[in-house]
Amino acid sequence: MSTPEQWAPREGGTAYDRRSGEPVRVMAVHACGVFVRYLRDGREGITGLGELAPPEDRTEEP
Repeated sequence: MSTPEQWAPREGGTAYDRRSGEPVRVMAVHACGVFVRYLRDGREGITGLGELAPPEDRTEEP
């Protein structure tokens, strides 16, 4: 498993959005935020680097 310090989202890669609990595709990484597309419904959004986790680190909240 990777740690948040070692992992960084890359354009075109996938990640896990901790706020929504959904997998996302990273569209672009900018200083102002990370542009993502939610894999389940295709909507787009902006989130922060701290809100994303590597896809393999997904854990379900109780």
